[in-house]
Amino acid sequence: MPQAEASAPRLSGIDKDLLEKKKKAEEAETAKRKAEQERIQKAKAENCTRAKQARLSFDSAQRIARTNEKGEREIMDAASRAAEVKRIDSIIASDCN
Repeated sequence: MPQAEASAPRLSGIDKDLLEKKKKAEEAETAKRKAEQERIQKAKAENCTRAKQARLSFDSAQRIARTNEKGEREIMDAASRAAEVKRIDSIIASDCN
């Protein structure tokens, strides 16, 4: 019997394979979160750029035309122009740090 005990593997209570799998899973989750954050930051930067360009257009004295649901071109009135400027400003505030 003493020889059988000597050849039996010692149990330390820690499964190295399980720890390695857990570590790899945590690393994969971290990489996934980082990629998602980078994607969000890139989208915010693009939104910021477009919003700033739109704001420049609205700040100019030029008339702004839009296409309505019928496909007709219509010029924005002062109220809709002000509402659009307010919307653009909120985008700039949220996406441009």
